[in-house]
Amino acid sequence: MSDTRVARRLGQHGLRASRRLRYLYLSMALWRRRAPIWIAAILIGLVAAVFANGSHLSHELFYQIYDQSPYWALLITPAGLGLSVWLLRTFFDGAGGGGIPQTIIAMQPGMHALRARILTMRAAVGKMVLTLIGVGCGSTMGYEGPIVQVGAAIKYSLNREAALRHEGVARSFILAGAAAGVAAAFNTPLAGIVFAIEEMGRTFDQRASSTILLSVILAGITAIAVLGDYNYFGVVSVVLELRSGWMAIPVCGIVGGIIGGLTSRAILTLAHHLPGPLHGWRINYPILFAIACGLLLAVIGIASDGITFGTGYFRAKEIIEGGGSSMQEYGILKLVSLIITYISGAPGGMFAPSLAVGAGFGLNMSLLLPSLPQAAMVLLGMVAFFSGMTRAPMTGFVIVMEMTSSSSTMIIPLMATALVAANVSRFMNRHALYDGQAEIFLRQLRARHQAN
Repeated sequence: MSDTRVARRLGQHGLRASRRLRYLYLSMALWRRRAPIWIAAILIGLVAAVFANGSHLSHELFYQIYDQSPYWALLITPAGLGLSVWLLRTFFDGAGGGGIPQTIIAMQPGMHALRARILTMRAAVGKMVLTLIGVGCGSTMGYEGPIVQVGAAIKYSLNREAALRHEGVARSFILAGAAAGVAAAFNTPLAGIVFAIEEMGRTFDQRASSTILLSVILAGITAIAVLGDYNYFGVVSVVLELRSGWMAIPVCGIVGGIIGGLTSRAILTLAHHLPGPLHGWRINYPILFAIACGLLLAVIGIASDGITFGTGYFRAKEIIEGGGSSMQEYGILKLVSLIITYISGAPGGMFAPSLAVGAGFGLNMSLLLPSLPQAAMVLLGMVAFFSGMTRAPMTGFVIVMEMTSSSSTMIIPLMATALVAANVSRFMNRHALYDGQAEIFLRQLRARHQAN
């Protein structure tokens, strides 16, 4: 064999070895890039499971104390809200609000300073601690909104270097974290994806699809591994025949859209300015104002035999399962408690409480059509109020459907009711709830920047 042929073969072997080494290097680099994404999704699932269990345990602890004497609420609820606002202002500046509006603004271009403040592990821990304090003191808030910010913070923090290099990548991480949080919190993977598209993204970035899907899958599997495969409000076996029950769609859709739209308008108005001297008190004495709100919540709760305390999860489940015959006033009282909790300034979400309010109004509307199943009317009331308040009909119908494992016969009624409610809501309020809150938050950021 000539020296030339030997050299050629050696060169070919060297080229193959070089290609293999290059492929191995690129594969390892790809794994290094993807590992933080996977780890973040798994961590979101674990955090959502801890958040869910912590919420239920703190809720049960409150009621155990309440059962000893209802008047304990006069101490626990004001103290809890006051403590939450004090901790927020002292230690956890980035943990304020419900979580969803803050995350929406963080996705806008040029929000690097805001992301460095609210999408951190410190902010995520603070959000969890403050929300659990709020739930544990009996106020009307939930953890499902805060888990959106927590999920986005985990995803962004663990992939910070990649996010800082490319704005589109940062946006996809925030979207994926938010979607994974909703999916893991409710055990609703479809709702997590729909929420990311409809409420968080508004316009869907195709490049983010694989990151969102992978994050939702891993977070959902992790949450199920910890909590088990569960339905948030149980399994509802109810049938609504369209031939005999079609009237329920416009009734629930119109009523839910009106009430939901007016609620959204009231919340946005009160966030900007409270009537009379209350506005000055909230600005100048935020902790005392929160304590006063807690005292009012305690009085309402005691007067209603305790039904208005907490997230509303257990009460809504009771109503769905056919109970609640003595809770005809639940919807309106829970709505008042929701608004009072919101204006107190304590961090917490309105996602689950709004579904509980909707269940209460659904119970009321079942009296208008007594021939139809109460459970069906309650589900339609939930999706109607939620869609009317948030103007996110796809998220509303998908999340109620998944949370209750509703039968296929309920899909069209839920979808149609959500659509009617969202459109009716437009006549009640010009802005959707979370978009309006995001605009208010953005104005506050600009005012804060100018002041500094």
